[in-house]
Amino acid sequence: MAKLTDVTGIGPATVKLLSEHNIKTVEALASMSLAELQKIPGMSGDIRARAVKKAAVDCLRSMVTKQSSASTNKTQTVVKKVAIKQPVVKQSAASQPIIQTEMDEVKDKVKDKNKKKDKKKDKKKDKKKDKKKS
Repeated sequence: MAKLTDVTGIGPATVKLLSEHNIKTVEALASMSLAELQKIPGMSGDIRARAVKKAAVDCLRSMVTKQSSASTNKTQTVVKKVAIKQPVVKQSAASQPIIQTEMDEVKDKVKDKNKKKDKKKDKKKDKKKDKKKS
């Protein structure tokens, strides 16, 4: 289990503030809504709250990655699935949590890159066909 201090941007003073608001784990921090996080002193700014929430989610993801790579290095491979619970927040699209928005942006970028790669492959195939014809 990760400590709050493992999250980028969180030091002892912030851990103390978070624990005063009953946030004692990285999982609890990552599952909070931005509105709840902004109510905590020192997190009132939108940028700070978003950065801390994103860092907490990234910390959890890196833990899952480390755990899965460690388990594959053993002679007997045990497959473990660790689910990161993400909050289900019913809000308008304009106030949607940054995590979902960023995940959508990353997915879109990956799709765009794949489309570009496919176009390049198609162009190469077309050039090869043209050379064979001539």
